[in-house]
Amino acid sequence: MNWDQWIGTVAGEPIMWIKHLASFRGWRLELHKFVRADVPRCYHTHPAIAVRLILWGGYLEEVEASRFHWWFPPQFGLVRPELSHRIDMLANGRVSYSLWLRGPRTHEVSLRGPGWRNQLRAAKADLQEETPGGR
Repeated sequence: MNWDQWIGTVAGEPIMWIKHLASFRGWRLELHKFVRADVPRCYHTHPAIAVRLILWGGYLEEVEASRFHWWFPPQFGLVRPELSHRIDMLANGRVSYSLWLRGPRTHEVSLRGPGWRNQLRAAKADLQEETPGGR
């Protein structure tokens, strides 16, 4: 299968692959393939309301308020744009598939938590090491 998009770490390591299946009047149906957990303490929100259906595998979701919830097939749930969360681990340790029906964009995505700053610092340090003279 050819994937349409990927989302990953600041260093360019894929976390999730996305296949766009259909769209109608701003609504999109997508297949998500998680290949690894989100980086610790890197929370994010979503651009629109969505419904997720876990198809295979599953994952442990961490909400920014330090609450955890396991998602397994065939569970489904509502994802509100203001939900700040991350995927803590994959249930089978390898991959998880879910189907998402996402509404029209109503919000900006927010990246929250100190993990993002740590990733940016590490990426900047890596770039300085690769650049002659360290600058």
